[in-house]
Amino acid sequence: MLKITALLTATALLSSCSTTVEELYQKVAPRPSVVAQDDTQEHVVAQDTSSFQSTEYAGNYKRSNTQVTAAQLASAELKNTGTQFVLYFDYDGSEISESATQEIIKHANFMRDNPALNLRLEGHADERGTREYNLALGENRALAVKEVLGLYDLSSRVEVISFGEESPLAQAHDESAWQKNRRVEFVYQ
Repeated sequence: MLKITALLTATALLSSCSTTVEELYQKVAPRPSVVAQDDTQEHVVAQDTSSFQSTEYAGNYKRSNTQVTAAQLASAELKNTGTQFVLYFDYDGSEISESATQEIIKHANFMRDNPALNLRLEGHADERGTREYNLALGENRALAVKEVLGLYDLSSRVEVISFGEESPLAQAHDESAWQKNRRVEFVYQ
C-alpha cells in the first residue's frame, strides 16, 4: 500500500510540471554571442594567409639511422660525463644509498638543463618472491628515485613503471645475477 501511495504521489508531481525538456534546454544552453560595436559586427578572427611548404617530406618519409632524436643526443652527452643510468639496490630493499643519491643529483641537474626531456624510471627486482611482490618492489624502488628527483621539482616530468622480475639482465640463479637484476633504469624520452 505504501508503494502505491508513493507511486501516485510521484506521478502527480511529474504531471504537474509544465516545463518540457526543450524549455529546460533553452534555459541552460549557452547562447551564441556576437561582439558588436556601434551596430556593426566586429571581426574577432583574422584570416590566415600563411602557407606551409614542407621540403623534408616526400611521400613515405622514414627516419634514417643517422638521424638521432634530441633525447638520444642529450643522454649520450650525459653518458660521456660518466653518469650511471642504472642504480642497484640491496635484497628486498628500496633505500637510496649515498652514492646513488649523488648519481640522481647528476640526473636532476641534467634534467634542469634540458627542460624538453622527460624521464621514465623502470623498476626491477630479482626472481625471488611472488610476481605481485616483485612488481610492487620494483615500483617502490622507482618511486624512491622519483622522490629524490621531486626535491628538485622534477616529479611532473618523471614516469614510473615496474617490470618486477619480468626483464632480468642476468639469467643465472645465483647472488651475482640477482644483484644485477635489483635495479632502477633511467630512460630519457
